[in-house]
Amino acid sequence: MLCSAAVAIAVVLGVVSCDNDLTPLGANFLGEDASDVIQEAVFDLKTYSVPVHPVQTNNFTSFPLGTYNDPVYGRTTYGIVSQVNLANSNVDFSGNAVLKDVYLDVPYYSRAISIQDEATTYQLDSIYGNQSVDLKIYRNGYFLSSFSGEDVTQGAVYYSDLDQIIDSNKGELIYRDETFIPVNAEELITEIGDEGVSEVVERLAPRLRVGLTMDQWKELLFQLDTDGSIIDSRPELSSASNFQNYFRGLYFKIEAANGDGNMIHLDLNAASITYVVEADTGLIDENDSDGDGDVTDAIRVVSEYRINFNGNKAVLIDNDFSPTVQADIAASSDPINGAENLYLKGGPGSLAVIELFGQATNDVDGEAPELTQIIENDWLINEASIEFHVNQSIVEGGESEPERILIYDYDDNTILADFVFGTSSAAIAPVNANTNHLGRLERVVEDDLDSDGTSYKIRITQHLNNIIQGTIENNRLAIVTSQNVTLLGNTGVQDTPVNNSDLEMIPLGAAISHEGTVIYGNLSPEVDKRPVLKVYYSETTN
Repeated sequence: MLCSAAVAIAVVLGVVSCDNDLTPLGANFLGEDASDVIQEAVFDLKTYSVPVHPVQTNNFTSFPLGTYNDPVYGRTTYGIVSQVNLANSNVDFSGNAVLKDVYLDVPYYSRAISIQDEATTYQLDSIYGNQSVDLKIYRNGYFLSSFSGEDVTQGAVYYSDLDQIIDSNKGELIYRDETFIPVNAEELITEIGDEGVSEVVERLAPRLRVGLTMDQWKELLFQLDTDGSIIDSRPELSSASNFQNYFRGLYFKIEAANGDGNMIHLDLNAASITYVVEADTGLIDENDSDGDGDVTDAIRVVSEYRINFNGNKAVLIDNDFSPTVQADIAASSDPINGAENLYLKGGPGSLAVIELFGQATNDVDGEAPELTQIIENDWLINEASIEFHVNQSIVEGGESEPERILIYDYDDNTILADFVFGTSSAAIAPVNANTNHLGRLERVVEDDLDSDGTSYKIRITQHLNNIIQGTIENNRLAIVTSQNVTLLGNTGVQDTPVNNSDLEMIPLGAAISHEGTVIYGNLSPEVDKRPVLKVYYSETTN
């Protein structure tokens, strides 16, 4: 797992004990005053792409739905399947119950940006594109077990390529919106007041909140008499396990898109289906509380019952990469020589591997000579960084470019020592978190999201110091796209005879990420755009 201990990073700028003399090596110095203290060295890297096969999705923290059209890689379609659970089981509905309403409620991620009078204006987070898609929600017929079919002591793993199985087992259509576009408007809950006028009784943040067909849900939830009246709840509602086997959840499917369509992340953990029932309480209105003059009628009450989306879930990801893109990724996957271009695409896409000094310690040839010399010279690394340049001849610049990339230890699946914890807060959005280590995308025009991206600068100072000190190995590193570099943890990558590779897991944020880019590799004909390890160091001798 990505390590979760806090890391304190000290940047030492030429401070040494009085027993040591600083020895300048080379001709590249930092400023006149520092010319005898800090020096610069540049080392080659070896870089290549690694295809990412279907990723585990049942541990996702947010759930993308819709279509995303990447300018380089093409269209990706996202669907969702989710179990649902009864909040209240074994409820008695024998008292002349009447189903009054059924509605689905799925919040979007949003934030309030202004409040005027009682109205709040929201901005949607994690939404991409503004054209409609054809959204269909089906009853799911595939049982999402919590345990592995091969070993019941292990939890089940569901990968992003589950869509064909889910689609072939879908049940009846529950809801459809042929022109679905998420909107940032408040959801107003109204009731008819005493004077017959509709009144706003509740204001909710933006969400998908729609009424469902009551006749359909009446049959799903209740035992019915021949005249269609409710006798009681169905026996399958007697327990959570019975209900999960009977009603196996919902399947959110995107059938088609208008143009590029849209993609939004849903807060399924807060989603629900609510059914509203009016039934007798078993009491008589002896005090004529309803004022109808009848003291013999039964007292009835309206109650709400929730079905929650707190069961197993999986995201279904279907990439429609062009043959050209697939061939380019395959051609750049050369661990022997490296590659001209590096392909980064979130989810089941592609990542890039980096070998410092052109050779990782665990290679068959052993330690790189440059690293051996650095260790022998006992360098103190003041700053170590890699700059990755965007191939603007391939990438369509602008808002579709990923703002952040994440670097991590590819062999151990851990973040680097330079990662700073605790930087994601209400005051620091994830897009601006940890920028000293994981720099944001530099653009031709700074802070203009429509401007072309030029490069990412990643600092690995403490990581290189740890290698020199012998506390860690010079493992292979990897870079991935991520919408949230503060999202820690790993997720699995499917390994089959067809998809055979040594890639077993990737960072969770990379699996959830949808964006892609292309950066120059170590064999790029644009020599000045090749990624290199740039080191500012001090060398001491006793």
